[in-house]
Amino acid sequence: MKKDKNVQFIKKLGSFFLACVMILIVFPLHTNASEKTITPESIHALSAVVLDGDTGRVLYEKEGNTKRANASTTKIMTCILALENAQENDAVKISAYAASMPRVKLGVTEGEYYYMGDLLHALMLESHNDVAVAIAEHVDGSVAAFSDHMNELAKEIGCDNTCFLTPNGLDATEGDNTHGTTATDLARIMRYCTWQSPMAARFLEITQTPQYTFSDLKQKEDGGFVSGNRSFLCANHNAYLQQNTACLSGKTGFTSDAGYCYVTSLASGEKTIVIALLGSGWPNNKNYKWQDCDLLYQYIMEHYQLRQLPDMSSQLQKVVCTRAQNDAYDLKKIWKEQPYVICERKKILLADWENLSVTFSYPKKVDASGCGERRIGTAQLGIDALPIASYDIYIKDEKKACDMAWFFCAIIKKWAMCY
Repeated sequence: MKKDKNVQFIKKLGSFFLACVMILIVFPLHTNASEKTITPESIHALSAVVLDGDTGRVLYEKEGNTKRANASTTKIMTCILALENAQENDAVKISAYAASMPRVKLGVTEGEYYYMGDLLHALMLESHNDVAVAIAEHVDGSVAAFSDHMNELAKEIGCDNTCFLTPNGLDATEGDNTHGTTATDLARIMRYCTWQSPMAARFLEITQTPQYTFSDLKQKEDGGFVSGNRSFLCANHNAYLQQNTACLSGKTGFTSDAGYCYVTSLASGEKTIVIALLGSGWPNNKNYKWQDCDLLYQYIMEHYQLRQLPDMSSQLQKVVCTRAQNDAYDLKKIWKEQPYVICERKKILLADWENLSVTFSYPKKVDASGCGERRIGTAQLGIDALPIASYDIYIKDEKKACDMAWFFCAIIKKWAMCY
């Protein structure tokens, strides 16, 4: 009887373990931010990238170089171009084409005037499509010319697979070209807007504004402008500003082709990153983008730390410098100079498992010209043998005085060599 009870207990125990295994198979455990890697299945977005705000290095990617529609995240490029090429007190006249744009829209009408600064707030806080076209037409005369301007700046920033056809991000195709970008390129554009553009500070001020009120303009007989009769209130729809205190800026987007998109720049202490998401769900999954952002942000904060860069100059050996002092006697001055590296960066963001390396390329002997600071080589910074940055190696190429004592000693040495 006791034996039968033991058998039954073993069978029940076996059934229990089998059930546990089945649960794990049917409901696999999701990767969390504390793990070393994030699996693609853990991220809802079709494409996702995390970029180091300091170096521009890609820290994480999921189909980061696949071109996709990016909806209203396009407007970060529209905003920064307008800030760099127009004045906020410019009076912008609304065209019939701008007024014809579909929702989401401010509802401007043909012939109205608005200050550029007011329109930029409407663009970034409420994502108004009619406003984007009005801005583009004011800056470059037409949407086509402004789109060309957008693509030119994108290339300067380093975007490899981006095509802008509209200033508002509405789905568009012209011939073989389709409006869209990659998560990597979108992250590069946001990095430029946040830290690299000469108008970066103003871009952040606009995109961080919680609410903004303004009115249209009424033109006076003398050509000046006063406030008109229409008043507007814009509220910031970047919810991540409230959800994460590290958030500096961000822009949402949605079209039927693009799905929910989002790009954001963040700073925690000295760590700066950009997160770009394309196709992070479709209705009814509007919150997927916030979940993706949280997971990627936590992953970087837990596994990436700022490490001190080595003193590269101290690792360099002195180089022999020579210079002809008297052509008639073919005499040369010989001395040694300590080379050095100019590198303003003091720290770099590295994962727990990454190793930093430095390789030097410079001659051990140089012909000096006496023209001051002179570049003689490069210091290559790498992570696990993958180059990420290059810095120049210099010497102080100062003219060495040739006194009479040295001159006579040099002549005697020269004659001694002949005999």
